[in-house]
Amino acid sequence: MGLRDRWHHGLAAGLGLHHEDPLVQQLAGLRRLGEMVFELDDELKEARAKAPARSFARADACYLAADVLVTFADAFVLDAFMDPSHPNHVPHITFLQAAQFYQEIPPLVTSVRRELAYEGAGEAKLPVLPGPRLEAPGRCPVEHLLAMRRAAEKTEELLGTRIELLQREGADPAAIKGPVLMMTDARTAKASADAVLGLLTSHQHVADEQHEQAERLYYDGVLRSYLYAAQELFLPGITKKAPRTEDAPEEEPAERRLPHGVGFSNRPAQGMPGMPMNMGGFGGMGGGLSWGSLLTADLAANLVGGLMGGMFGGGFGGFR
Repeated sequence: MGLRDRWHHGLAAGLGLHHEDPLVQQLAGLRRLGEMVFELDDELKEARAKAPARSFARADACYLAADVLVTFADAFVLDAFMDPSHPNHVPHITFLQAAQFYQEIPPLVTSVRRELAYEGAGEAKLPVLPGPRLEAPGRCPVEHLLAMRRAAEKTEELLGTRIELLQREGADPAAIKGPVLMMTDARTAKASADAVLGLLTSHQHVADEQHEQAERLYYDGVLRSYLYAAQELFLPGITKKAPRTEDAPEEEPAERRLPHGVGFSNRPAQGMPGMPMNMGGFGGMGGGLSWGSLLTADLAANLVGGLMGGMFGGGFGGFR
């Protein structure tokens, strides 16, 4: 079985779909949107080389915010498919939340490129928010909490690397103090959520209130904080009036976000027998597979074109 076939097989098994189902290809198209962000790094370097005295703070903030959203979304849906012989179940709510992250990316890419052309020309509304936390009926599956935990860990690595780079480049310590403290608070919130997740993965009883609190902590206390910290690194104070954990927007029922025509399986979330709770990280779920390489040029262009059209028009155009 070739790489493309094995990947489709794993993806289809994880979502409870036939590997020929169009949704499998549409998910790959969403991932291609995320790959647009990686192309911006070289463009930023070239722009700085041509105009070293110009400020690129707004472009940097939009770029890193987009990179964080890609990291969130990829961690939600990619890590489960790195081992095609043992595909993990991806709950519907997890897929939908990832799709919400992906749809925020094209306007940010456009804004970065406008900023590179003319300072102040970017039209992205800052600060960038993560969007509402989507809510599944009843308790969210354990796999969904694991996806949020993976996203938190990968984003912490991303921002930690960026902060180290800024420090080596001689950044003012006072300028990065705020983001560092935000990340410190986020790690504390993550530790609390991890404790609940540890009970769940060891099949111990957890009250509904604790389960819900863990979900809120991961999304609002950790992921939201990391997205804000990314923007604060370049635009101090930009998230001062943005929602925090205690006043974050209400979650939104997932049913309101179901794209028209998407036929999800009703298979319940699978259990996770024997999974150890490693507080140091679920590193084994990672991987370096490039989804773009799994699409033909024509298919990628058609998917991305349709999805971008829907996103800029306020919906999931690629799912219609």
